[in-house]
Amino acid sequence: MTTTDLALPGQAGELKSVKQLDSDEEAAVRLRRARRVMKKPQQLAGLAPAKQLQECLKVLHAAEAKREGTVKEAQLKAGAVFFDTAGPYLMWVRDNSLYCLDDRGRTFERWLAMIWGYSPSQCYLFMDAVRVRIALGLAGSDEYAYQGTVLTTKHIRALAPAVNAELAAEDVQQLWVDTEARDGKVTEGGLREAYRQLTAAKSAPDVSAAETTTGTTTTDSNSSFDSSDRSEESNEDPNAERLARWEVNKELSAIHAELERLQGRYSLLKDGGLAALDEADADREAKQIRALGRWFNQHGAVPVDAVVDAEIVED
Repeated sequence: MTTTDLALPGQAGELKSVKQLDSDEEAAVRLRRARRVMKKPQQLAGLAPAKQLQECLKVLHAAEAKREGTVKEAQLKAGAVFFDTAGPYLMWVRDNSLYCLDDRGRTFERWLAMIWGYSPSQCYLFMDAVRVRIALGLAGSDEYAYQGTVLTTKHIRALAPAVNAELAAEDVQQLWVDTEARDGKVTEGGLREAYRQLTAAKSAPDVSAAETTTGTTTTDSNSSFDSSDRSEESNEDPNAERLARWEVNKELSAIHAELERLQGRYSLLKDGGLAALDEADADREAKQIRALGRWFNQHGAVPVDAVVDAEIVED
């Protein structure tokens, strides 16, 4: 086997590395490579000095762009793998209350601050990220883009409410498609608006098949109702009423989850041992938070009956 065989790609038995050669042949190949590298700028010798400088800058900028692109791609792939690894294990610790084995009063957020170098908000992002990647069909790979668009933390935050509400994967994917079709690109605001429209459409009662109290069937299923119209319709149709009131449960669950997160963040700040830079401003904010807590304590109850068995968290 000679050194020339290395320059014959696609040939059967092609060498994959110069290390497969003996020492003399390996040295010859490495020397030839070095000469090729140093010889490249010599092709500019016949050009005017200004043109030579222009061509040098062009090559330098192209090389830098390629290097940055390669580094960025490697980072994105590593990030994708990290989300798929860290997210499920964080969920396991949280869902099985492993964070308070030695201290029943410890919250998940405090455990995160004690054990890991990431903030609780970052860790919640990791958990949301893996669920979003599952919904988009990216989990289990180092793919970091969906339909040609890099999946960013802003996209993850926008889709988190959808995946945490157990929205079907095809519906999550449709949010992405609808946003891109409407806006020409996929942004955080666009995804949030698409999800808002989807939930609004799903929460609207289906009056096309509802029977009125006289036994007649509503035929104008495409009519647009304002809130008073929907209220009157719900009084006439138990099924529509049940559908509309079930949304109360969903909204309460969402508020409950958000309050738990806020409670953890508040506890972390209060117990962190680090004073605020602006004490007066921090005191005002704390008073406002406590005022909101008193408001929830006074108003955090809704009627419960046989139609909607809502679980109420008053405090």
